[in-house]
Amino acid sequence: MSIPARKGQFVRIGPYRLSMRRSGHGPSVVLLHGIPTNSYLWRNVAPSLESAGLEVITFDLLGYGDSDKPYDADLGVAAQARFIVDALDAIGWSHGHIVGHDIGGGVAQIVAIANPNTVAGLVLIDTIAYDSFPEPGIARLKEPVWDGILGAPDFDLKKGIAKGLARGMVHTDRVTPALIDAYERPFQGVEGRKAYLRAARALRTEELASRMAAVEALDTPTLIAWGAQDAFQPVAYGQRLAMAMPKAKLEIVTDAGHFLPEDAPERLSELIGTFVKQSVLAL
Repeated sequence: MSIPARKGQFVRIGPYRLSMRRSGHGPSVVLLHGIPTNSYLWRNVAPSLESAGLEVITFDLLGYGDSDKPYDADLGVAAQARFIVDALDAIGWSHGHIVGHDIGGGVAQIVAIANPNTVAGLVLIDTIAYDSFPEPGIARLKEPVWDGILGAPDFDLKKGIAKGLARGMVHTDRVTPALIDAYERPFQGVEGRKAYLRAARALRTEELASRMAAVEALDTPTLIAWGAQDAFQPVAYGQRLAMAMPKAKLEIVTDAGHFLPEDAPERLSELIGTFVKQSVLAL
């Protein structure tokens, strides 16, 4: 069943609220973002998928975007996978494809392991895998000194986000003030920056690395899409994963970096749409 998209729509998971949007009709695709982004990442992908005859569901992970930012919740990839499964159950989702970028790809992998009968296919975009995360720029935020740095009233998180986007994209002309604002807005102010620290510090390598044998054994059709110039998640991880998974296909997008949905949204939409439709026909 499809329901129209509504701004400010939330789904409650225990004591927390996850921000979500659901629109379109047809085979269902769930889009999961990474760090430090939110569902805004998919703004140039989701409409094309809807036009291609798909239902599209986007979430802001707990601690990100417009979702709640609790002080005491586990925000690691394993916990995020449980939250997404619970959220999908809450909205009556029973079958479809899971698409994940960056840590969202790690969440997608864990969801698929736990729910092989409901996940019809996976699309992993510049995903974390094996021991590829947290990358050094995120890992250093676990150092106590960053409490004082990000907690300073005059700290400008926009500069860090702008630097990360510029490093992670080939088309750096698209790193506009509006784009930077969209990703910084959920983490504005001292409390917002503390929420960002909590999200970054929750990333634990072992939560995915310990499950990679199960990921490699997944009999799930999988598209692995990667920006050839990814500075954060080297393409070698994508190649390794594609070789290990029995039903995986690797697509490398030449003129793109880590933030593939920003660098090449048209190409990515085409890849996802074609893959989902082929997977559905093969059922």
